[in-house]
Amino acid sequence: MGHAAERAARRAASKGEPWTDRAARAGCIARGMVYILVGGLAMAAAGGMGGEPTDPSGALATLVRMPAGRAALALVALGLLVHAAFRALLVVTGESHVRQGPWRRVATRIRHGFAACLYLGMAVTAAALAAGWHRQARASDAQTQHLSARLLGLPFGRPLLIMIAVGIGIAAVVEIVRALGPTRARDSLRVEAMTERQQDLMSVLGRVAYLARATVLAACGYLLARGAIHRAPRETRGPAGALRAVWALPHGGLWLALVAGGLIAFGVYGVLEARWRRLFGR
Repeated sequence: MGHAAERAARRAASKGEPWTDRAARAGCIARGMVYILVGGLAMAAAGGMGGEPTDPSGALATLVRMPAGRAALALVALGLLVHAAFRALLVVTGESHVRQGPWRRVATRIRHGFAACLYLGMAVTAAALAAGWHRQARASDAQTQHLSARLLGLPFGRPLLIMIAVGIGIAAVVEIVRALGPTRARDSLRVEAMTERQQDLMSVLGRVAYLARATVLAACGYLLARGAIHRAPRETRGPAGALRAVWALPHGGLWLALVAGGLIAFGVYGVLEARWRRLFGR
């Protein structure tokens, strides 16, 4: 049954080409632009140019206040929705062009499932802001603190929250391994259409992006664990709070600039991935 669903999904995606291909690549561009904006805002804060670090929801709220911001935000919302659909499709089809063992295939599909939910949420936020339904996106820190407080109020909520923090820490370690280990970025790229220099560029961008994501995840995990241990949900933070925690360190402006550069690299990687990503086994 599972293999039949895979084949049916792949046939449907292939039958819709070239539109499915173009839509998936447009989704990659939308995701990349969001992270370039997040990194740019963090870089501006680190350089003393005003503002403060924020997460994707905060970046989208910033975009809506710019000239023609609502129109741009509507396009971003559509692109993020398409990217969420693409990730959801990968949960079903897998990535047949990437050589993986059975456990890694399962882990990859779970990762695509989480990503689909993440980008769907971002698309809904962008659409709501573009439509004027919300003047600003709800702060991720407030959401994290609210959920932490609810968990801590449950039986066994404290160890559960610690387990979640440990899981985030493990995800940070995985990102570090991906950054420092053998590069696998080329597995999902059409390397036959790329020069060696372009392949090297994507490899470097990927490694820098993984390190930046590991830093944000590690900070989130640490703050979540500290809030659980102290039974203080107000101490927990989301990605925006994690960036501000990095900013508060000694020489925080430098550290924040480095992380911001990594987030910009992640965004640029996404935009370039739109050109070279291997889609639906091709």
